[in-house]
Amino acid sequence: MDDRTIERAVATRRRRRRALQKNDEPSSRNAAIVGILLVLAVLLLGLALLSYSPADEANTDISFRELLQLFRNNDDVRAKFETTQNWLGLLGALLADFLLHDGFGMASALLLLVLLLWARDLFRHGRIQDESWRQSTLIIACMVSGAYWFGALRLVWDQLPVELSGLVGEFLATVGAAITGTAGTILLATGALFFAVVFAMGVSIVGLVNRARSAFQTLIGSLRQRWHRRDRIKATIQQPSTPGTTASEDNPFSFLRRAAQQTAQVEEPRIIKPEEPNIPPTPPAKRDTPGSKTTASGARQTTDPIESATPPTPPRKLTLTVQQQQAHTTEDETPPTRQPHFDETILYTPPPLDLLVHGNQEHHINEEELKTNARLLQEKLETFKIKIENVTVIPGPVITQYEFVPAAGVKISQIEALADDIALALKARGIRIIAPIPGKGTVGVEIPNHKPSLVRFRSIVASRTFQEFRAALPVGIGKTITGDVYCTDLAELPHLLIAGATGSGKSVGINTIVMSLIWRLHPRELKFVIIDPKKVELTFYTRLKHHYLAASPDVDEPVITTPANAVIALKALVAEMEQRYDLLARVGQRKISDYNRKLADGALKASDTATPLAPLPYIVVVIDELADLMMTARNDVEDSIIRLAQLARAVGIHLVVATQRPSVDVITGLIKANFPARIAYQVASKVDSRTIIDSVGAEQLLGNGDMLFTPGGQRPIRLQNAFITTDEVEAITEFIGKQRGYSTPYMLPSVAQGNGRGGSADGDFDPLFVEAARIVVHAQQGSTSLLQRRLRIGYSRAARIIDQLESAGIVGPFDGSKARQVLIESDAELDMRLGQLGLT
Repeated sequence: MDDRTIERAVATRRRRRRALQKNDEPSSRNAAIVGILLVLAVLLLGLALLSYSPADEANTDISFRELLQLFRNNDDVRAKFETTQNWLGLLGALLADFLLHDGFGMASALLLLVLLLWARDLFRHGRIQDESWRQSTLIIACMVSGAYWFGALRLVWDQLPVELSGLVGEFLATVGAAITGTAGTILLATGALFFAVVFAMGVSIVGLVNRARSAFQTLIGSLRQRWHRRDRIKATIQQPSTPGTTASEDNPFSFLRRAAQQTAQVEEPRIIKPEEPNIPPTPPAKRDTPGSKTTASGARQTTDPIESATPPTPPRKLTLTVQQQQAHTTEDETPPTRQPHFDETILYTPPPLDLLVHGNQEHHINEEELKTNARLLQEKLETFKIKIENVTVIPGPVITQYEFVPAAGVKISQIEALADDIALALKARGIRIIAPIPGKGTVGVEIPNHKPSLVRFRSIVASRTFQEFRAALPVGIGKTITGDVYCTDLAELPHLLIAGATGSGKSVGINTIVMSLIWRLHPRELKFVIIDPKKVELTFYTRLKHHYLAASPDVDEPVITTPANAVIALKALVAEMEQRYDLLARVGQRKISDYNRKLADGALKASDTATPLAPLPYIVVVIDELADLMMTARNDVEDSIIRLAQLARAVGIHLVVATQRPSVDVITGLIKANFPARIAYQVASKVDSRTIIDSVGAEQLLGNGDMLFTPGGQRPIRLQNAFITTDEVEAITEFIGKQRGYSTPYMLPSVAQGNGRGGSADGDFDPLFVEAARIVVHAQQGSTSLLQRRLRIGYSRAARIIDQLESAGIVGPFDGSKARQVLIESDAELDMRLGQLGLT
């Protein structure tokens, strides 16, 4: 072979090598790009998971398609984006919620390890190696088994957050429990997690067994050395001091004396701010909240001057003062200052704080945002030739209030008319102007925070304000715009009317009120009558039927859901009220607190010795939807509510009535006149706002618990309702329901005879009533003319029968020229109703 042939072969080999290198370059470059994208995905997912917040759950009810509406200036999507706390915004909240809540829970973080393995192989080898596929499979097995294990734990401790297991783990645990039971599921989940971790880490099972055996032998040896102290330890364990036992246990009425003393000392709501140790108070400009009391220790604020940003060509310098709260809701982790009372038949333990979610208790003040808003506010007002001075900023968890002094000669009406212009300048929604602020010569502008903080129910009941609040029926509603816990006494209100649009926070508000009362009062001090026409909002309180619920012998459901049963329950409450008044008159007392206190002191003796005296619990009547009851049984419902609202305060019966339709046909004049205390959540129009609180402003609220509270004849106070989840309510009711309750509930009087059962107004039915009822049900049309034709009777008698059918809950109320709505659809349902009326 000559030299030329050798050179030609070498050149050919070099050309082939260069061709192979050119072919490999695009493949390596593509692998590197994919690896970079995987690393970027790991970083983004890690940030999304690290910044996950349960407060973003309300904003994740959105599809990725709707997310694109953000670029089209969709107000709803933009509002959700601005209130999201996740570091990656709304997209990060969606990803974190999908992985933690809808996916594999905390174990979803192992997906990041799988992506890193793949990225490493792509950088090193240009492709994913077979060993990495095997390791990825083992890691995914650990992820699934971890979610399964946490889901099994939630079968036993359902107060654990669902983010531990995700919906996948919860589904696997539920299926496993249906097949092998709870104990079997926990064992299987533990075994699956153990073997998955062992195989993933490549650990020898024999070595693990040997190490476990050595540790067990060491433990046995240690126990044998201390075995001689077994009796002493056992005696110590078996003889603990009974929690909550006080020297007053010998007197079963001791709690009545305390409740009566608390009632005598409480006249109106108050706000007490928690004390902060080692923080010297600095006297600020005093700010009082209408209708509340603030102690000297709780009114401390620090004044921190901040120079305002200088606007272009300002007419003068604006003084801006920020009033900061030093600790709005410092939790006292010790149990509330109530102790479990002991009854002769039940041993009751109050629910612990561990059943409630912690949440983020701090809200950070963005001073730059405050400066900018103050400058924009000044500029916008000066555009309309309104000069202001001395701006004071009071930041809160959801709302920030800007107070300023208008210059001489400026009319208040001029400032009030500029609400929409100020909202436009500040790019904010829900601007509310208070002109003037009561007790001050200033004007207030309430502006929503860019990033509001969630007010948890735990922060209310764990605060010293709530624990030290002395009242007969203490209710921790929420927080003021300054972040202070606000408490009120339902017994002093004495009734509460609640209104708000759908989704504004009414149901959460009702749960807050009910849970506040349960948190502080023993079952023998308090009873509830809960009416829930929606049938889904308050049904979990059924678990409390042997503890906190009062029952009517004529009603077969603990939580009342039907209009007919609601009418019976309300009439039973009226009868209970009359019986209590008779009892107070017999013993010469004016109200329930005096009666209970003197009964506890042994100072009362019944004139009728055959009737023994017994303590009277407070009864709180909760109606979740008044509009539905007014549509079906208007006359009976309105009459009973008015009688209770007018007379029941002195005998300890109090009403909490809510409706989502605050119109004059639902909240009638008589009902409104007897409910001086009212709560307005966000409503649709100014007309609805005037209907509920006699002034505008509720239509400008933000929703999600933002409210205006009127504690009886005073100006509305803006509060943020405490948020309590359905899971928390269910955990508390289940905790109480598992305890042994009373053998029989507190029974209301029977109203089966006479005018009970929803009969006619005069207690007598027309002889043709049953036949007329069947005609109306068959025709599904309730009209006077129909009865005239079918029964061949005159107009007056037919009209009277229609009225009787309405009172009996068979047809609806009068609706102009339209036929009345028939409320019963079948003969079987009609026969049941007639049986309740005693007409079968």
